[in-house]
Amino acid sequence: MQITVNIAPEVMNWVMQRVEVEKISMPLFNNIQQWKTGNKKPTFNQVEKLSKATNIPLGYFFLKNPPKEDLPILKCRTIDSLKSQNPSRNLIDTVHSMENIQEWMRNYLIASDSTKLDFIGSQKCNKSAHKIAATMHEYLGLAVDWFTHEQNVWESFKEIRTRAQSLGVIVMMNGIVENNTRRKLEIDEFRAFTLIDDYVPLIFINSNDSKNGKLFSLVHEMAHIWLGINNFFNDRYSMASNVSDTETLCNAIAGEFLVPQSLFTQKWKEQSEKNNIEKKISSLAYYFKCGMTVIARKALINTYIGKEEYNKLVQEAVIHFNENKNKSKNNETGGNYYNAMITKIDNRFLNALANSVQEGKTLYSDAFRLTNTNRNTFKALVEKVRDKKL
Repeated sequence: MQITVNIAPEVMNWVMQRVEVEKISMPLFNNIQQWKTGNKKPTFNQVEKLSKATNIPLGYFFLKNPPKEDLPILKCRTIDSLKSQNPSRNLIDTVHSMENIQEWMRNYLIASDSTKLDFIGSQKCNKSAHKIAATMHEYLGLAVDWFTHEQNVWESFKEIRTRAQSLGVIVMMNGIVENNTRRKLEIDEFRAFTLIDDYVPLIFINSNDSKNGKLFSLVHEMAHIWLGINNFFNDRYSMASNVSDTETLCNAIAGEFLVPQSLFTQKWKEQSEKNNIEKKISSLAYYFKCGMTVIARKALINTYIGKEEYNKLVQEAVIHFNENKNKSKNNETGGNYYNAMITKIDNRFLNALANSVQEGKTLYSDAFRLTNTNRNTFKALVEKVRDKKL
């Protein structure tokens, strides 16, 4: 005989608000409806199945009152939306995972007598995108025309990421929750987020974005670090007109960092008069090793194109991305597990964690939990990362 369990009506209502109907079976959904009305009571096994299907922790179902899951980072969202007001479990779990990594690294650095990073919030009173971008270039050791030494957008991304990490910024990237391929991070929900900390600021990039999108997101989030402001970047189509002054400034900083005004004006004038607007923008995107949307925004700011033409170019870029996103899946990782993990995880954090484990200051179980590995894969991953640096 199966034993039924009681779920508080308030908790059941809370669960119903978070159930994504398309992701659970119809029999299970029908059961939920009957549990909600009180016509039936669930068995423990049924609740366990619902927990796995919705990714809602099993313990939540047995609370007297709905759990309070505050995500302060959502208060820093670029644009307001229904998705951002009701975050998915995938987003919630990802943010909590990054918070755990940041907390561990902060404690590790403090215990190692590290000092606070002097560039965090150093530009909070500066309103000049040009000056802030120049300061970022200086800290990262990049010349104004740094992009001319890169082969493509992806190489530009890796170069900036490596330099940001060397300054002390943790840069994590993933397209799923931990290693669960069934839990995809939706690009329509968010592109990136930043958690500010004086010792270890953390940037998380949604790897389901395009390579151009990842590059812009990385620089955009770095601008937030120099301003010292947390951010939840969910402007999927770069068309929001009601963003805050801070977001407008960060967009401008990213645009200036990737496409310096002086060089942009020069290169635009060098374009043949025979080229239409789209061809000009495509040509400049290739030169600056960035996305066409960044160039289009720069052209809009300089009044080389109008708002209607800009919106059209952005829409075409989105369509192009959606048509091609499945064609080159995992190109940058080569489909290899360890290559993929190296791309996802911050190398500096991994090395610090490995050193702490070797010194007996961190348990192996904590290291496995923070990196979603086990004893064999953790050791191999660390070796791969260290070999890569040699």
